[in-house]
Amino acid sequence: MNVIGRPSADTSDPGALGPEAFAARFETAWRTLWCIAAGVLGSPQHAEDVVQDAAVIGLQKLGDFDPATNFTAWMGRIVRNLALNDARRRQRRRTYPQNPTTIDETRSAALTTADPTPIDGSGRIGPGQHAFDDEVMCGLRQLDDTARACLLLRTIMDMTYRDIARTLDIPEGTAMSHVHRARRSLREHLIHRDPATTAAGGDAP
Repeated sequence: MNVIGRPSADTSDPGALGPEAFAARFETAWRTLWCIAAGVLGSPQHAEDVVQDAAVIGLQKLGDFDPATNFTAWMGRIVRNLALNDARRRQRRRTYPQNPTTIDETRSAALTTADPTPIDGSGRIGPGQHAFDDEVMCGLRQLDDTARACLLLRTIMDMTYRDIARTLDIPEGTAMSHVHRARRSLREHLIHRDPATTAAGGDAP
């Protein structure tokens, strides 16, 4: 994922992170940042927009970042704050009637881009999964934003609980609990799709 609008000049502090180094770190962290945004918003599509907006803000705040600290965690806080603001704006918009044509177009786009089998009966999301069918999205939206982010980081990024905790600035035990509860919630939500498979699924670390 390319960073748009890189500044042409570096910061005046020789110890600060430069724009080229920022771009390299951002591209490495992009999928993790996407998981954080998707966790807050419950929408893979909107998450991409938020991450790109966060890149612009991150570039503007390069002087605030200490290169000796965790870049992904720093950007993750920016992404999370932007996503929370975006979620609040979208919630306010839902109080107004939406054009039926827009609703149909949105539903059609979701059906044509979603993977028909994005999650198994144990509540596990496949690696690299960036599109979800309506049933899975419904299950994910029943989780709170932190639980969604923990689940996506664990299952899509295969992050350790320690890294999840560091990225989201929460205790490691809390990250583990969120993942286990999220998997159980998804499994219960999806049980009607394949009762036999779901019943056989378990909670692995």
